[in-house]
Order: sequence, then structure tokens, then C-alpha cells
Amino acid sequence: MKTSLKNLRRTAAVIIGLTFFVSGVLKLADPVGTGLIVEGYLGFFHLGFLKGAALVFGVILSLAEGVLGAALVMGVAKKISGWAAIGFTAFFTLISIILLAANPDMECGCFGKAIPLTHFQTFIKNVILVILCAVAFIPPGGEAPRKGRVVAFFLEVAGLITVLVYSSLRLPSIDFTEFAPGTELLASSDNDYQAEDGLLPVCIYEKNGQTGSFVESRLPDSTWTFVRNDTIARNNIPLPEDFAILSFYDEFGDYQDELAVLGKVMVVSVPAPDKLRQKEWETLSKFIDKVLSSGVNPLVLTSDASCSAIPATVRPYVFTSDRRTLLSLNRSNGGATYFDDGMLVRKYSFYALPGKKKISKISEKDPTDSAITSVSRGRIRAHGYLLYALAIMILP
Repeated sequence: MKTSLKNLRRTAAVIIGLTFFVSGVLKLADPVGTGLIVEGYLGFFHLGFLKGAALVFGVILSLAEGVLGAALVMGVAKKISGWAAIGFTAFFTLISIILLAANPDMECGCFGKAIPLTHFQTFIKNVILVILCAVAFIPPGGEAPRKGRVVAFFLEVAGLITVLVYSSLRLPSIDFTEFAPGTELLASSDNDYQAEDGLLPVCIYEKNGQTGSFVESRLPDSTWTFVRNDTIARNNIPLPEDFAILSFYDEFGDYQDELAVLGKVMVVSVPAPDKLRQKEWETLSKFIDKVLSSGVNPLVLTSDASCSAIPATVRPYVFTSDRRTLLSLNRSNGGATYFDDGMLVRKYSFYALPGKKKISKISEKDPTDSAITSVSRGRIRAHGYLLYALAIMILP
């Protein structure tokens, strides 16, 4: 009987630990996205004055979740980790109750951008964790872990820190945003997709007795037959799920979205131009020269085109876009994203901008193959880390 109860308590602790560990890892793998989620919470609770520290809060919380999860799974510091799990779970449950009652239009963020949950699903998840905490940690107790487990635990923590550092200096290994490699941009020269009302010019095509409405920038293949030009209400147009909208405008307020889907384009996104030092702007200026000499069109999208820090050599390519959109496009402040005829092919962080040879090489390759290669490499890195983490956890 005692053995069965002990096994039950241990199983509950492992389930809780895996939940915390996975949550922490997914958020550490995308620290910028985690910061955006924390910004949403701070805004909801009227703590907007702490917005500047959202990224720091997000990283600390995610690292704490990951470390706590590893401790629970590996049976390290059982009393401390048990009480910590109860505290975290109680806090998250209280937050989920408030969100469930208010039902704000915001992300839960329990598992970062990877696994979106509704407020109700989040509440149910937390209720289950509360029950598991009662089984696993009440009453608290447990024997001391073996020495080997303690060493393995610190190796696990080192792995978590490695994920954080890599994702901060590079980019998330797996992209869960709407701007993942292989995504097709949906663009309109007058930004019809952003308009709240009005008519949109479309082309009507027919195939096998079926008719369809298509915008000029995204016409169907040759198996469709053109019927006529027409205009329809924007709200009647279902946007394809596998298309993303990247909107930006020039100094006169005219949207220039189509520039990102015409030919080979390297988009440099600068969500926070005031945070770049002069030396970093010089780096971007030299990078733009490399892009131009490689036969690729550069675009510099920033949240504040009037920023005085932007050098004159960069200004001819500057357009304005939404900060959150730019952070979704590329998680690096000063990162580059390569498009080929509207297909997102590859992303580069500010700290790993490609040279002229690499730019020329990728512009000559088939964009689909390059996008698949980029995604595959990221998944291999992510799977490699998960195998490492699992191996450390199950070490005897």
C-alpha cells in the first residue's frame, strides 16, 4: 500500500514537472515572443509602466519554470520544489480565473507561441495541476536524491541556459509565428486588406464550373479561365490561412506592401531603432551595400522612421511598420528576412547577418528548397536538444 502511494505521488510529481519543463523550454526558445506575451499581461493588469522590463520578466519566469520542472522530474530538492510547484500553480490558477471571467482578447502564453490555449483550456489545465499538486506534495516530504541526480540536474540547467543564449543571439530553432519559412506574403499596393471597409478590385476566374475571386497579386494557375474584372466588399474575402500580411508605408503614408513580394527582397526589420547603437547602424548600412551588390532589393522596416539615429545611407530604404508585426517577422532587432517573389525563404539574426557570397548563393537557389532546408535545420537542432534533455532526465 505504501509503495503504491509512493509511486502515485512520484508519478504526479513527474507529470507536473514535465508540464513546467516543457512550458519553460518553449518560452526560453523564443524569449522575444515571451516578452510580447508578458507585455499583454502587464497591459491587462494596468501595469504598462513595467512594459520595458517585460522581456526580463518573461525570461526569469520561463527559466524558473524550466528549472523547477527539471527538479520535479529528477527528484532534486523535493520539499523546496514541491512548495514552489504549489505556489506557481496557485498563482497561475488565480490568473486563469481572472482571465476566464474577463475574457480579454490576448494570448494565454502558457506554452509560448507553440501551443495556443483558450482561457477555458488554460483554466482546466491549471485545475488538473492543482489536483496533481495535492496528490504529489501534501503532505510534503521525500528522501534526498542520489549524487548522480544532482549532477544531472545541473547539466539540465546548463541546457536550459544554452537554449536561452542561442535563441537570444540567433533566432528560435522552430518558428511558430505566422512568418515561418515557406510562408507566402499577401500584399496589396493600397493596403486593402488592412482597410476596415470599402471595395476591393478582384479578378473572377472559372474552373470546372466553379468561380473564384482573386486579387491581382495572387492570381490562380493556368488551369483557371479568366471571366471578368469586378469589385467586392473586403469583408467577403476569406484570407488564406497559409498567407501572411506584411504591411508598411512610406513617408507620405502610402502603403507599399507590394515591394516585399516583387522579386528577390531582403527585409531588414528594426522594431526598436532607438536601441541600436551607431556602430550597429553602421553594420546594417554595410549589410545593405552587400545586399545591393548581390542583386537583391533591400527594405528597412522600422517602427519609427523619424528616429534620428537612422543614418543617411539607410534612409532611402526605410519604411514604417507595426512594432509587433516586425517582432513576429524577425525576433532580432536589426534582423534580416529574405523573400523570393513573396515567399519567405530564410531569416537571419543581427548577430549572424550573411555576407555577399551567402546572399548571392541563396538568391540563386530554388526558394522552396532553401525554405525547407532552413526549417529542417531548425527542427534538427530542437530535436537534438530534446533528446539531450530526455537523456539527462532518465540517467540512473
